[in-house]
Amino acid sequence: LGTRWSANANFISIGTYSKEDRIRQSTGPTIAGMLDFTDGSFRNERFVVEDDGFPNLLLNVVKAYLESGVRTPFGQHLLKEFEEHLREDTPLRNLMLWLGAGADAGDGRLQLKRRWFMPWKRVLNLLWQVEHSEGVLNAMQAMHQNLTEATGGRPRTLPTWSLFKSLLTLHPLGGCPMGSSSETGVVDHLGRVFGHRNLIVADGAIVPTPTVRNPSHTIAALAERIGAHTS
Repeated sequence: LGTRWSANANFISIGTYSKEDRIRQSTGPTIAGMLDFTDGSFRNERFVVEDDGFPNLLLNVVKAYLESGVRTPFGQHLLKEFEEHLREDTPLRNLMLWLGAGADAGDGRLQLKRRWFMPWKRVLNLLWQVEHSEGVLNAMQAMHQNLTEATGGRPRTLPTWSLFKSLLTLHPLGGCPMGSSSETGVVDHLGRVFGHRNLIVADGAIVPTPTVRNPSHTIAALAERIGAHTS
């Protein structure tokens, strides 16, 4: 229990563009496309690259006020002017977010520890060394840079990575891994905890390795299969 935790090699970088209308990050779905390098064709690392859209928050606020019903004609006119302006001119209109997911080492360990100043309380602690997964992370960073430059942008690496080697993890997996026995995992293929009758786990914790791409469908499929066999 607590082994084989994986960040799914989540990696984010930014590209900025000076050319007008090069990108529209607030139009369309969050992820519109994916480039697949899971064959190891780039630096012998397995990963995928995706674009990341994000909402125009100011525009949404103005639209919410309009829909709620502004009482005065002047107020309605003013908000509609704001709406037209924000629809075409947002401070983040020339910002591109690149996402990455890949095959990291999957060797993180989760522990319950006691803080010295609160020994009566246990906290969850993660032991994960970025050096073991740095190859795939550096490969994604290089590919993000290549894509940004090829599309006329200027690549920018987040300082949290360049300075501190710290990552934002969107797809945490593992910690209660699936195995064929209690020697190789915590649960079996139906999420049943070895040695504990009727105790079942059905989320991303049972995924024993990084999925190398967005894991939501994999987790949902596992949960549906577990439910179908235990209902």
